[in-house]
Amino acid sequence: MPRPRAEAAALASRWRLVVPQMARGGFAGERLGRGPGSSLEFEDRRAYVAGDDVRHLDWGAYARTDSLQVRLHREEIVPRLDLVLDASASMAVDEEKGQRAVDLAAFLAEAARRAGLAARVIAVGERVEPVEPARFAAEGVELDGRRNLLELLPATLALLRPRALLLVVSDFLFPHDPAELVRPLQARAGPMALLQVVSSFDAAPPVGAAARLTDSESDATHDLVLDAGAVARYVARFTALRDALATECRRAGAPFVPTTADTPLEVALRRDLLPRGLVEPAA
Repeated sequence: MPRPRAEAAALASRWRLVVPQMARGGFAGERLGRGPGSSLEFEDRRAYVAGDDVRHLDWGAYARTDSLQVRLHREEIVPRLDLVLDASASMAVDEEKGQRAVDLAAFLAEAARRAGLAARVIAVGERVEPVEPARFAAEGVELDGRRNLLELLPATLALLRPRALLLVVSDFLFPHDPAELVRPLQARAGPMALLQVVSSFDAAPPVGAAARLTDSESDATHDLVLDAGAVARYVARFTALRDALATECRRAGAPFVPTTADTPLEVALRRDLLPRGLVEPAA
């Protein structure tokens, strides 16, 4: 079970999480949110998703359109962060990748806490489990799930706090249509970003490398040596999946942040997260 390194929390004193100005979601708190809440000031409507407060349903809109919609309002809020961490066995295939994913999640949770957000980690492994940041920092998480994020999406959506800031950390290396993953998350959350953590082998396996393929359900294995043709086909599929994720995130107005695990965490913050507006150096 990888536990976050001390470096991850220490970096949160040198780097600051950038909270989007239009961050939505929250609960009664100390500052006025630009996003919707529960005051009497009407702001907008959006499609109903499971878990929304039924008291905010717009029955007039339902009568006109035959679709359930929720009335959104403004309120005083304390922003919130839901950080979804892929805890499937795929993340543990490479020890360096698993450690990076856990360290990155710990950094983001601590940086969010320092920014005044009510943060929690949602580990999606054998089951979907919310984890308080202090417990996550002390214990880490087991990367042993046999089901992927898309398979567990309904249970994950049920735990997300409506319109909270959402960050998803995963390798996203499972067969899926990115729209089937991104759009339900967008409907449930407020601002969000997808952070793809992969190993250097995931991104570009060397020709001639030995690989072991393992079925996540049966544990059956198949050993093979990657020739030039196999590597070229794999890289093409990997690139297509990454490009499709990036395209769907652009449509959702959400940063897509690819990063590899073979560099120090602070280098990744400066090279990958800083240019996409997710972090900035602390003053």
